[in-house]
Amino acid sequence: MTIKPLYPEFGDDSDDADVLEVGEQSPVDLQGQLTNCLVCGTNLNGSKEFQRFRVCPSCGFHYNIPARERIDALVDPETFVETHRWITSIDPLVFSPRVSYQVRVLNDQERTGLSEAAVTGFGEIGGSRCAIIAIDFGFLGGSMGLVVGEKVARMFEDAAKQRLPVVAFTTSGGARLQEGVLSLTQMAKTVAACKTLNERGLPLITVLANPSSGQILSSFASMADIRIGEPGAHIAFASLGTLREIEESHDVGDDANAEAMLAHGHLDMVVGRQHQRDQLATLLGLFDKGVKDDVQTRRRSIRYRPTRHDAWESVRLSRRADRPRASHFIPTVFRNFVELHGDRFKADDEGVKIGMGYLGIYPVMVVAQERLIDGDTAEGSDEDASTASFTEHFGYADLDRGGIGVDGFNKAQRAARMAGDFGFPLVVFVDTPGPKLGVTEELNGLASEIAEMIDVMLGIETPVVSVVIGEGGSEAALAFSIADRLLMLENTIYTPISPEAGAATELRDRTRAPEVARSLRITSSDAYHMGIADRLIAEPEGGANRNPVGAARALRQVLISEIGQLRRRNPRVLARQRRRRYRHIGEYGPQFREAVSSELNTWRSTFSSRWRRVFRGDTGSDTEDPSTKS
Repeated sequence: MTIKPLYPEFGDDSDDADVLEVGEQSPVDLQGQLTNCLVCGTNLNGSKEFQRFRVCPSCGFHYNIPARERIDALVDPETFVETHRWITSIDPLVFSPRVSYQVRVLNDQERTGLSEAAVTGFGEIGGSRCAIIAIDFGFLGGSMGLVVGEKVARMFEDAAKQRLPVVAFTTSGGARLQEGVLSLTQMAKTVAACKTLNERGLPLITVLANPSSGQILSSFASMADIRIGEPGAHIAFASLGTLREIEESHDVGDDANAEAMLAHGHLDMVVGRQHQRDQLATLLGLFDKGVKDDVQTRRRSIRYRPTRHDAWESVRLSRRADRPRASHFIPTVFRNFVELHGDRFKADDEGVKIGMGYLGIYPVMVVAQERLIDGDTAEGSDEDASTASFTEHFGYADLDRGGIGVDGFNKAQRAARMAGDFGFPLVVFVDTPGPKLGVTEELNGLASEIAEMIDVMLGIETPVVSVVIGEGGSEAALAFSIADRLLMLENTIYTPISPEAGAATELRDRTRAPEVARSLRITSSDAYHMGIADRLIAEPEGGANRNPVGAARALRQVLISEIGQLRRRNPRVLARQRRRRYRHIGEYGPQFREAVSSELNTWRSTFSSRWRRVFRGDTGSDTEDPSTKS
């Protein structure tokens, strides 16, 4: 489906090929003259949804909406104050091959009521104050010239001074060629100004409408921390017409729309105009830095006393097909959770979920390994059948289902860096048999991405809590579990290799996996006693699969307690201590102390025995215990 902008006047007299092509697509304007939807034919007379949002109530087609109308529809009433309103364009090149550039600017100023294509100012969305940038496609196709670049740059700088987030609504059809290379340089200007936001830890949220292309998309719009697309919008560097000319045999309109960009990891979400205000209000609320410590977290919660579990039983319980996954825990543990998508390179790995939400009163970033099952279902309660199914798929040599690939590591790194940039505590759910293996993954740099993930997790200056909710398998589990506090649910495992693969390697018999599992010491209680896990969380009787909601509530209580304590510590100190922790892990932990204590007891016993023989004549038994020999 091709989306048609609704400004015929622009296409009539422009020499900009990109903008002209888009502008010529529709002979209809928005000033009350459209009576029937151009897509489905629905009568639009009397439609409040169309009058307010310019969206067809029947098919959901999003028509172009002027910048001020968009602001009126999405910003809280009577809160918007426009800035830099009277800055207007000049004609630096005296460009007039057909119609004078100054004449075109004056014509568009009279028709749109704007001084330029960008409308900037301050306002509130859902009660959260923010800076606002809105690009109007009706003014020279929303192209970026000197004035647009200056207004956008000033808005970024003003927002940084006032420590406010920025919401930008963009729609642009191409370049402002009438201003030549001076127009081109505005890309660098806006990106440089945008960096001031990042340096202050302030977010940029961009809403990409139809069409979003050219210099605006390839500059500040793509610098956004969160990108939202409108349904069906053309989002690509090249215009729709240009892409069609290049690849005539392809239906490019469907290949470069918002939905395709979401699937390829370049957008976080696609949200209809009617729901954008609520979504923006939720996001802005999460970025609010005015959170105080929760008094309830100061009370010490009841700690679970770990008891040793049978290793193979823990393996079976952690792999059950009906065991709750990350997608089951998230709605109960976090409030107002907003899922983000994409790694910003080329993909959106379903095996890793990222997003933001409230943990109690704390806004947090969430990274969750989502255990994938054949058919993507967690139904079934037959323990033997579910274990057999997972054994087939989750041997180390076959991690195609449930393993974390390069795209998943990239996606998780993006979320972890965002958490560090904006000071969000990071909560990580670990549930994977290991990294995804294959030639494609290797050629894409699997080993490098694992190392990069570990480096990112060690370096981010924000509280990090990881929790193993199922199977913590090998390198993929380690990379995601680097944290200030590592928690484990009671019936989970943390292992360097699957027991089946270990049995095949060491004993040449996969059926002896239970024996290897016990030797590897992979249970949650083992991890706790070795000093790897900091805290265990009790599950409902019979396992988390018997009562997923109860397990999620127990997890939520512990997470609130841990995050509340970590937030009171300096983030830089936390990062240094995290690196120090993993530098010395295994050296002075409980296992080391136990071994030293055992050795001292042996020497003490030997010394005492020899003391009796030498000074008391007590030779003891006729046969000396070999363990007492020096």
